[in-house]
Amino acid sequence: MRIGGASAWVVVATVGAAAGFFLAGCGEGSSLGHDHSAAPNAAATAPANSQTTCPILGGKINKAIFADYQGKRVYFCCAGCPAEFNKDPAKYVKALEDKGIVPDKTP
Repeated sequence: MRIGGASAWVVVATVGAAAGFFLAGCGEGSSLGHDHSAAPNAAATAPANSQTTCPILGGKINKAIFADYQGKRVYFCCAGCPAEFNKDPAKYVKALEDKGIVPDKTP
């Protein structure tokens, strides 16, 4: 079978790959079960050295979800991430700072 010059299996494979990409979500295999649809697009408006991604799952941060550690505010993509952060906050803050990211100061 041919569809517009392309074989049907190519079309099916392409659609399947695209669906898999969009359905995988952040933290592939994550059991946190969360939704990023309401998260503001922090990456579009933040200075270059500001935090724009979650240190746990790597998703876009939602500034309504955060934890404070030693005067530093760390933001997350979803409500499940602060619990993981709190297991070893120094590790995650160090990882951010090692990437040149300067966490906001705790107000």
